[in-house]
Amino acid sequence: MKRILLISIFFLFAFSSLLNAQQLPLYSQYMMNDFFINPAIAGSKDYSPVLLSIHKQWIVINESPSTQTLSGHTMLENNNVGLGAIIFNDDFGPESHIGLQAIYSYHFHIDRLNKISLCLAAIAMQYKMDQRFFNLTIYDDPAITYMVEKTIVPDATFGVYAYGKKYYAGITAAHLFESKLKINRNLDDNTMVRNYFAMGGYKFTFPNSPQFEIEPSVLIKMTEVTPPQFDINIKMYYEQDYWFGMSIRPEDSFIAAIGFKHKQYYFGYAYDFTFSDLSAYTFGSQEIIFGMNIGENTRRSRSFF
Repeated sequence: MKRILLISIFFLFAFSSLLNAQQLPLYSQYMMNDFFINPAIAGSKDYSPVLLSIHKQWIVINESPSTQTLSGHTMLENNNVGLGAIIFNDDFGPESHIGLQAIYSYHFHIDRLNKISLCLAAIAMQYKMDQRFFNLTIYDDPAITYMVEKTIVPDATFGVYAYGKKYYAGITAAHLFESKLKINRNLDDNTMVRNYFAMGGYKFTFPNSPQFEIEPSVLIKMTEVTPPQFDINIKMYYEQDYWFGMSIRPEDSFIAAIGFKHKQYYFGYAYDFTFSDLSAYTFGSQEIIFGMNIGENTRRSRSFF
């Protein structure tokens, strides 16, 4: 009975979050592909990475959040313009989001080894609420219409990304349009909340063991209605073909991730351990990624993810 009550609370929370503020899909394991966080990364490699990501949250609960993402980006021949795209599908019980980002970035050469990229991503998203999912036998809520309601909204993301052989830093502003959503005729329009991200990291090589490298990094997420959220990350590489990573979000979760690369193909797996009292019922989250680096011929990039 307690488990059923908790599951019901999860879905009621999801519905209330949709009515109050829309957020981007959650990528706890973004350290396997930070292109999800900052589209200004488009074109920063000397190859064209294509990646499929499958993320399942609260793995033992039926209809819990799941996200599937297909992404890719490339640098055009002039070595200044990057193009990319991200397609995502985000499901949580009665709620689903499908979106497409078309990304354009321009890379400025600071000097021979350092660049800075500016990016604008145009986004189209469909939000759907299937209210037939709810079965309220206790009371009748006029906000629940028991219909499938959809809306399509435009949006945009702006990003800045500075990078060199050993370092990177970037900022992102998402939901620039702060579009209003009308998904329920009985409720007022809801405004999407603007999201801000700041990220940075540096890769160190062990002096006496150059085959080993370690990369600490940090991600800060803010919205206009919530306090800042910090992720502290660290990744260790061996020969750039094998890596292990950890990430901690204070008072929220701990993430462990592993990955390996064979030729131009790579694989990654991450597990998210939650710290909350609900951890005994949710059993964390998982993410798997499969990728391919098209046209890879050197290892100029700071990492293969």
